[in-house]
Amino acid sequence: MKNSFLSLILSGFLTTSLAYGQSNIAAVEISVVEQFATQSVLLVSGTVISREDAAIASELSGRITWVAEVGDEVELGDVLATTDDHLLRLRLQSNKAQMSLFQANLDWNDRQIRRLKKLANQNNTAASELDEVESRRAMLQEELRMASIARDRTNYDIERSKVHAPFSGIIVSRETNNGEYTVPGRQLLRLVNTDLLEISAMAPLRIARHSEHGQDVLVTSEEQQIVTPIRKLVPVADSASHMMEVRVSLTQGQWFIGEAVTVELSDGISAKALNVPRDALVLRNNAVYVFAVDENNVARKTLVTIGTGRGNVISVTGDIVVGDRVVVRGAERLADGQTVRIIKRNVASR
Repeated sequence: MKNSFLSLILSGFLTTSLAYGQSNIAAVEISVVEQFATQSVLLVSGTVISREDAAIASELSGRITWVAEVGDEVELGDVLATTDDHLLRLRLQSNKAQMSLFQANLDWNDRQIRRLKKLANQNNTAASELDEVESRRAMLQEELRMASIARDRTNYDIERSKVHAPFSGIIVSRETNNGEYTVPGRQLLRLVNTDLLEISAMAPLRIARHSEHGQDVLVTSEEQQIVTPIRKLVPVADSASHMMEVRVSLTQGQWFIGEAVTVELSDGISAKALNVPRDALVLRNNAVYVFAVDENNVARKTLVTIGTGRGNVISVTGDIVVGDRVVVRGAERLADGQTVRIIKRNVASR
């Protein structure tokens, strides 16, 4: 009876120990330490802007009869504002009447020339008069041509009394209202293309030595992160700030004009460095660690020093080598020397 009781106790202890051993094996995801070319980087602030942002002004003086509303979406060539063209249309009628008058005089001169040509061979008086009429006809032709130009200019002014959209976009602000008087060059409204976007960032002039057109950079906002190329570098700075402008391409998406972003620009010479996913880093006691998994699936806490990052990876130095396996999910619950079970292997991405 006593031996049976001891057997039950031992059996229960072994079962508990096995269960505890199995429960102490942590399920983790891992990635492999890789070596990439890396550069020192500088984080600069940028702003999302539109490549087409125009203050639309009137080309003529006149009373505003209509102007588009704030928030209106317009297409290329749409009318944005109109001015009163009543006087212009009266002038157009005057131009046409003047052209008709000159044309009538030309027709009369043509008939005179035909009659005088018949008499020119008979007496000198007719020949002299013919020269005078032909000269008058040449003057009338020039006057008719000038009247035609005046008519075309009036038509052009009538067309300019309607302000057309130079590109597709949205009306952001309106500086005038119906019934107000405008003059050439006075701003009527602001039109912005919300589809053609880019980023403007100011950076130290030295950045021009390490960056070039088409080079990919990391752009981060509050809600998203992308890698996109530099569109233009403007390596000119004033003597006070020593800052230059960098324009970064931006594809359509959830970006808004005026949104603040951070741009990661190269600021040094390329070098080889060990890289791990950012998720592999563990901060404990004001130090940074990674958990490296050996061939027996035992996690060893390894102190590392972090360097520059790009995208989802960051360079590190420490007691690790290329090809080592590091924990990227589940590291926060691990203890040094704990056995792990690998449930997923991830690939580092830049």
